[in-house]
Amino acid sequence: MTIGRLNIKNKLSTPESKATVYINYSEEKRILEVEFKGGKLYHYLGVETQTWKNYKDLVIQGESSGSFVTTHIKPFYKYKEIN
Repeated sequence: MTIGRLNIKNKLSTPESKATVYINYSEEKRILEVEFKGGKLYHYLGVETQTWKNYKDLVIQGESSGSFVTTHIKPFYKYKEIN
């Protein structure tokens, strides 16, 4: 089964980020969606709602989106590249 882009309900643009274009989350599917500046789109699977809330809050406060993904997402969650 191929999963496309998530519903834009939680989509948050990250214009200040050097690494990401936007982040998004589906609470129902527990999928974190991240589009990177290079054009690649990834779904991180099984991400808890609290992790999403922490990520979103940090980005809104101006913290690094890319650093959060590198330290709190990539080491802990399986992912799929979405075409």
